[in-house]
Amino acid sequence: MSLHHKVNHITDSHLTKGEATQKLPIPIVITWYTNRTNVQSVVHSHPYYELILPLYGGVMYSVNGSLIHLNEGELIVLPADIYHYGKYDISTDVSDRLLAQIDQSFWDNVSSAEPFHELCRLQVPLVFSTSDVAAWEIRSFFEQMDLSRNIKDPDSRLLLCSNMLRTLFIYMTESLHEQHAPELAKNQLVEQAVSYIREHFTDPELTVYDIAEDTFSSREHLSRLFKRYTMKSIHSYITELRMQHFHQLLREGKSIMDSCTYSGFSDYSSFTRSFKKMHNMSPTQYLKSLEGAKEK
Repeated sequence: MSLHHKVNHITDSHLTKGEATQKLPIPIVITWYTNRTNVQSVVHSHPYYELILPLYGGVMYSVNGSLIHLNEGELIVLPADIYHYGKYDISTDVSDRLLAQIDQSFWDNVSSAEPFHELCRLQVPLVFSTSDVAAWEIRSFFEQMDLSRNIKDPDSRLLLCSNMLRTLFIYMTESLHEQHAPELAKNQLVEQAVSYIREHFTDPELTVYDIAEDTFSSREHLSRLFKRYTMKSIHSYITELRMQHFHQLLREGKSIMDSCTYSGFSDYSSFTRSFKKMHNMSPTQYLKSLEGAKEK
């Protein structure tokens, strides 16, 4: 797989929780991801919008407890601050996708203008068909947006990005009411459980029994359905939400212990083991790496 323009290329990697909490360095960041090994990202949200275009091989996204199968050549638009994660299908030997990450305030500023009101404060994912994506020449469009990073003058770069995003919004608005219905696997019980978890995950006393009681189901039945429709266990889902919250608090200047406690981790030793398994370093080492990055 090759691109006409040399877009930043990352192989066999995915966004970490620490990276997910960071704001974008520029209004629009374009990245080309390749996976040659089966991988499933952690549950995360971030303060920017994502436009994802699979170039080769499909991708399965879990969003709010529903599974969206994104086929090669389709385009999904994920709103800012929406919890999601992907499972990358490399049954075809390799999985390639292009991502456009767009700063939330920049997106809102452009989409607030006429006639893009329906794209302003987007709350649910949008999926557009391969025919729309091909007609819009999205792949080439992504590459052109990426070229803006070579412009030295910030104002000129911002103006170019704004104009290009408006052009894309015109395409999206014209097709909004005819958008492709994604291949969706959803379950009302699981969606209710996910909603309850998102509201209570910082409570250290939260248990599967609490969630089952709220959804009027048994723990065993809920656990089976949750795994089927989200690709994760309830415990893993809660842990990953708490871990992202920990990262956010740590970046806001809170101590490791306070960030841990306020995120819902009641056992510091258990938290440390989970953190090391996820990051290959201790929380103290991670904090030092953050401080070193700030100094640079």
